[in-house]
Formats: sequence, structure tokens, C-alpha cells
Amino acid sequence: MKMALTSTARQHRSILANPVWQRLVFVTAMLWHCGGYCEPLPVITLHYYERPPFHYRATDGSMAGVIATLTETVFKAAGITYKWELTPVNRILANLKNNNGLECTSGWYKTAERETFAQFSLPIFHDQPLQGLSRADFAAAEGITAKELFLRPDLRLLLKQNFSQGAYMDALIANIPPQQVQRVTVEVPTMVKMVKADRADLIITTEEETDYFIKQSGFENKDFRILKFSDVPATEQRYILCDQKTPREVMNRLNQAIKAIAPPKNK
Repeated sequence: MKMALTSTARQHRSILANPVWQRLVFVTAMLWHCGGYCEPLPVITLHYYERPPFHYRATDGSMAGVIATLTETVFKAAGITYKWELTPVNRILANLKNNNGLECTSGWYKTAERETFAQFSLPIFHDQPLQGLSRADFAAAEGITAKELFLRPDLRLLLKQNFSQGAYMDALIANIPPQQVQRVTVEVPTMVKMVKADRADLIITTEEETDYFIKQSGFENKDFRILKFSDVPATEQRYILCDQKTPREVMNRLNQAIKAIAPPKNK
């Protein structure tokens, strides 16, 4: 047997049946669920350049590499739509400086100069110590430090333009006479060929990339000497960079996702 509704109950049912009230309840619930922000965010353009094993396009067309995989994991966890775009290195930085909005890139070191035009996420990757790659017959004492090597007046250092070698290395390089440092725009395998051809003595690489670069240059590991510097710390970190017009909410979501994923430090 049904009980008659009181006037108060009838009033509550009427309110709840009102579409405007239903919409208000829905929006309130969604805002609570999303931490106060649920408006659709725009699509972010993720600029990248080919740099195996960090980020590159696989043969099946998908993005591959440790940095690319981490980046996609972070963006998906943050609920941010993105599209990859192959872009030359110098143009990536120019795009961020132009500050058109909604442009990001991943896997970069933090420098004071880059902080003037880009927003940085929390770090997503911790590098192994940087090392030197030279010809097999390059004369240097075993166990030499980067600081000692960079003081040599005959050293010819080859660097990729607009690349940072990390805070420690950058500080040492800044003290090398300019005539001993050559900065180029060619890709690293070509730089390896330049070292082999005795057009330079040394390039700086990451431990993760050295074998790949040698193979891509058409040579073998025995043709080169790897210098592991005892003074170079394993403290360099890589970040997601976005231009200044990218909404702060995007950066907040990325950082929350990075905290949740918590990529471990490399051993």
C-alpha cells in the first residue's frame, strides 16, 4: 500500500525532476570529481625530433623510445589530448619562444635561458652520467675527468647547436676558448663521422645513445674510445617544456600525473 507524499516530499521530488536542477547537480559532481576544473582542454602539439633511443617514429608509424613512452603515459594519465609533430631542433625552441600557445616538447634539460621562454614540468627522466666519445687513438689518460680534459689547449670539442650538456658540463664548456669549440646543426651520427675523420676530438653523448650513434654512423665500437668521466654527476634530469601561453591547468595536470607515475631514478 502506497503512502501519500507529504507536501515537503512532493516539493523535493519536483525540484529533483527539474532539468536545470539536474544539470546543476551534474556539474557540481563533475567539478568535485575533477578537482574544480573539467572544461575540455585544447589539443597540445608535442614537437619531437628523431633521437633514438629517446624519441623516434617506429616502422609501424607509432612513437617509440623511453622518453616518448613516458610522455605519452603522462599525457594520457593527465587526460590531455596531444598530437606528435616532427620538427627540427632549432625550430622547436623557436616555436616555444614565439609563444603561440599549446606547443610542448619533451626530454629536455632545464637551463636558465630556456626558463625565460618555457614552462617546465616536473622531471620525467633521470639521465645516466654523460660521457665522451672520441677516436680509438685519442690520447687521454684512463680515468681522466672532464674538468682535466677540457683544460687541454689542444682539445677540439664538437657540440650540437642549441643543445645543453647539463649544468656541470655546460659550466666547464663555458671556460673553453671559443676557437676550440665547434657548434654544428648536423645530426649526431654525422658528428661521429667528423670525429672519426679527425675534424674534432670529442663529442658528448649519453650512455643510452652511444652504441646507436656509432652504428648509425656506419662504424663499429672498436673504432672509438668512450671516456667515462669520474667527475660528471648522474644528476641531470629531463623535462616536458611548454610555451608560456599553454594553460596553467595543463601544466598542473601534467605534474600531478608525473607525481602519480613517479618515474624511478636510473641506477
